[in-house]
Amino acid sequence: MSTANSPAITHLLDAGTDVLVCCGSGGVGKTTTAAKLAARYNLRHGPNRVALITTDSYRIGAFEQLCTFGMILDAPVRLVRSAQELQETIRAFSDKSLILIDTAGMSQRDLRLSQQFALLDDPAHIRSYLVLAANAQHAVLQESMTAFARVPLSGAILTKVDETTRLGAALSAVHERALPLAYICNGQRVPEDIQAAQVDALLRLAEEFAGLYDAALENDTLALTFGKRLTDHVCC
Repeated sequence: MSTANSPAITHLLDAGTDVLVCCGSGGVGKTTTAAKLAARYNLRHGPNRVALITTDSYRIGAFEQLCTFGMILDAPVRLVRSAQELQETIRAFSDKSLILIDTAGMSQRDLRLSQQFALLDDPAHIRSYLVLAANAQHAVLQESMTAFARVPLSGAILTKVDETTRLGAALSAVHERALPLAYICNGQRVPEDIQAAQVDALLRLAEEFAGLYDAALENDTLALTFGKRLTDHVCC
């Protein structure tokens, strides 16, 4: 199985200006994931290297939650409401090595999603990662991936691995869309509960679930059968 580092992983671990977006439906853990990535970057490179931006002016307390993480991480936080504000804020943070953008959590069926997509329509300078919940149904994951495909996606981050009894649906979904899987999150702790996605670890975890929960056996076995093909779409 391939163990080569992907550009996504390399850019987060090595110093260098980068702008990353966490996008996805509401409740999948985008804000916490952004905080975990920021904290991991701080641990490796030291403080005052990361900035946080949110486009979420809809959810009550969304900005305050990110501000709390910002205070803990000693990172500045800004709320933006337009593409122009976003570009101006990114330029204002040009002294930072990593800029993490947390987007509004909306249903994949929310008509306001187009407003969020307009903010991120700059693939030359922004790399977007779709955050998916491992405990979601396969059809829901597919629908989410279809909706957010309107944004040029660099990869996916799988959250709530600790809240599911099967991985078959999630692994199948990312495989079907050939979307590189960059990270998995398996808890709420910042920054401990995030790891780079590795094929052997994912398949081993799926096997463990299949052994523990008979109901998950059929679906997870399906995921395991194409494990070798899945390696092409996992960033290890």
